[in-house]
Amino acid sequence: MTRSAGVSTLTILGISAAAGLVPLNSTMIAVALPKIAEDFEISTGRTGILIIVYLFAMLIGQPLAGRLGDSIGNRRMVNIALVGVVVCSAIAAAATSFALLVVARVAQAAFAAALVPSIQSLLRAITPHERQGRAFGVMGSVLGVGAALGPVIGGLLTQAFGWQAIFLINIPIALSALLIAVRTPTPTSTPAEDAPDGAPHESERGRIANRVFVAAFSLQSLSTLAQYSLLLLTPIILNARGWESGPIGAVLSALTVGMIVMSPVGGQLGDRFGRRLPSRVGLTVATGCIVVILIGGPSISVAVLVGGLACFGLGLGAVTPSLMTSALESVPLHRTGTAAGVLSMSRYTGSITTSVAVSFLVASDGGGTRVVLAIAAVGMVISVVVTAALPGARP
Repeated sequence: MTRSAGVSTLTILGISAAAGLVPLNSTMIAVALPKIAEDFEISTGRTGILIIVYLFAMLIGQPLAGRLGDSIGNRRMVNIALVGVVVCSAIAAAATSFALLVVARVAQAAFAAALVPSIQSLLRAITPHERQGRAFGVMGSVLGVGAALGPVIGGLLTQAFGWQAIFLINIPIALSALLIAVRTPTPTSTPAEDAPDGAPHESERGRIANRVFVAAFSLQSLSTLAQYSLLLLTPIILNARGWESGPIGAVLSALTVGMIVMSPVGGQLGDRFGRRLPSRVGLTVATGCIVVILIGGPSISVAVLVGGLACFGLGLGAVTPSLMTSALESVPLHRTGTAAGVLSMSRYTGSITTSVAVSFLVASDGGGTRVVLAIAAVGMVISVVVTAALPGARP
């Protein structure tokens, strides 16, 4: 049996939009915390639990949800998750106490945790091999847009309609994605001979921990470590110069824009040349950018910093679709959800490592910046070497 070859870009975009709810809800609520604290007459610090429970649900819930999706069907899991997000978002918006809001937020996060692995599995199942990189490239852009626009959308909605609107906005997005998901053809299996050149041998394909998957997991973890070093250090460097949060955010947008623009292109390059080449080129470019920013250190010029962030984003955008695709192609179709959930943990591995390093090594005046950037640079050099384990050109 084979996949449907007629899956449209609109269908891929619509399904990916559901995954965009995850980063959107992760970043959108940050700007609404002061208003939530005011309405419930609690401290703003206490409202931070709304972010903490969401992140923990992502870390723990995605692997579990991916495995459950493999058991009951990933399209069914997507549908259940979207309905759950709609219901929980409505309850959160109508919450009359902070305790009820926390409970609704936990439930919302639990359903949202099922979206990314289930959608990745669904995209793999319904998309032909020669278009999978393109599909994951679209998904990568959607995730980037969700993360980038979250604070902007959250700020506008909270100011115009109150904090309840940041939960209500999920409802039309989730319902639209649900309508597309329901009409998506039932996924079917793929013959072993469709496997790309360089994928694990048949004896390895029953295991998630095969050499390609481990390489992709490591590469995503290392690249995320470097990405978060830039995300966390840039505000520290510029704040030490007296910059306000608005201009700092504008500088950081160079990183996000590069990733959004390049992800679809990177996916197409992976489909055409294999997963290894665009990953190696993209990581090499990103490594060069980290080294340039490392040399500049806390006194780096703004022009060089912005250019480095933009180029790093472009390099990472070229890599991400190939990492997702190669990792999921390396496991049996019926275990894709589990693999996608485990792969998602690599982002948290990298981001948590960087957060701890910045907390212990970097001062408010930017001192220690070069140490963290040096760690990131070493990790990126290692990542370029590890790309040798990714699949090469297709037959």
